[in-house]
Amino acid sequence: MVKALLSCRLIVMLKARQIGASWICAAYDLWYAKFHNGANVFLWSKGELEAFEKLDKCRRIERNLPRFLQHTIKPDSNSEMHIPSIGSTLRALPSTETAGIGFSASIIDFDEWEQHPYATQNFYHAKPTIDSGAGQLIGTFTVDPWKAESLARTTFQNALDKKNSFTPLFFPFGVRPGRNEKWYRRILHELTSQELEGLTPELYMQKNYPRSISEALSPIQTSAAFNLQSLDAMLQDTTRVKVICDGLDMNVCNIYQDFHLGEFYIAATDTSHGVGKDFSVTCIMNVQTGVVVADIMHNLIPPEELAYHSIQMLERFRNPLWYIEANDRGATTISKVVELGYRHLGYQDEKRTKLGFLTEGHRTPGGLKGTRTELWGELIPAINNRQIVIHNLQGLRQFFDIVRNAAKEGRIEAKSGRHDDYPMAVAICWYKKDEVKIGVRHTSKPIEALTFGEAKSDSWFPVHARVA
Repeated sequence: MVKALLSCRLIVMLKARQIGASWICAAYDLWYAKFHNGANVFLWSKGELEAFEKLDKCRRIERNLPRFLQHTIKPDSNSEMHIPSIGSTLRALPSTETAGIGFSASIIDFDEWEQHPYATQNFYHAKPTIDSGAGQLIGTFTVDPWKAESLARTTFQNALDKKNSFTPLFFPFGVRPGRNEKWYRRILHELTSQELEGLTPELYMQKNYPRSISEALSPIQTSAAFNLQSLDAMLQDTTRVKVICDGLDMNVCNIYQDFHLGEFYIAATDTSHGVGKDFSVTCIMNVQTGVVVADIMHNLIPPEELAYHSIQMLERFRNPLWYIEANDRGATTISKVVELGYRHLGYQDEKRTKLGFLTEGHRTPGGLKGTRTELWGELIPAINNRQIVIHNLQGLRQFFDIVRNAAKEGRIEAKSGRHDDYPMAVAICWYKKDEVKIGVRHTSKPIEALTFGEAKSDSWFPVHARVA
């Protein structure tokens, strides 16, 4: 931790509780102020009392230093600590809407970052310091199990995915001496209902004393849209074994189960911009079994290329009914698909004047309504009851990131910084699967009648023959 503090400018630290992180950061903040002329160090906490306590850690460390390392500290308030001889200041700031405006900082130390009520506003107030390249930002946090998302969590996840310039650090429960599995089990069994606050003992330990990053960041069932046990069980269906198909770019297209005569399929597409952020997804689902038999999942394919590869893949499955989400860049995909001659497309309206599937949501006195709400309403019980089989591991993982956002009236969406492209494509397939007519395919016309010789009108009978 100290090595990172001394060498990295932007740090986001996910940690277990009570490992001494706040004390180490306080010692670092004090050291920097004492040995860098004109330093301006901000200690940011969720509230005033917490901010004062963080600054008081710095005071206690200063008082216990050897005399030759102590500085004369100017008489100060609970919120400030001045070192006049070198012009340095440490300031304690609570997370308020306007905290930090107008200051330039050498160090910004966000303590228990996930708990800050105005984390986003404070971050943007601090952004000029960050953008200048001169200041350092340190954000430490333990996951709050009751929050579906937070700036701290999003920043950490994006750092792991190399989507920002932060250095991610993770410290599990066992970094503190004396903590081992025996200690873990003892704490687990000693938890009281007051400590749990509605959580199960196992979940409380996962969030407060995580063993791994995935354990710390996994959503709890109260906020997760899908049943996490069902998703865990579905992981066994994922596979790396794919069908090799001539004529398809197997770096783009994934075939898990090939086309079979007598099976019926539906397809859906969610288009992204193709610039490395969201994913472009096309799924083909067997409407009778719920298996996603083939897919495309790529974040660097532009809409026009997505249209081409999707058509090639769908031709393998005899051109099934295909719904393309019409939102945003989906219109570009639809236009290209029509240009390339694909005709078996789904429509938004009964009059068949608008191609595609329009995903929309709106508030009503009775709650959230619209096709988006209907999609999730159909998909969630299907996933929870394991009526759908998904072979794409990366696609299935997106389902774990779908939450009910309490800040948006329970709107179902991906956690901030995560993706819902694959679940959306699967949702459209499942929602529209009943539009696929399931019956016997005719490869020849039925023979209406056979007559022999000069028969009278009442001497013949129709013979119907069907060839599957």
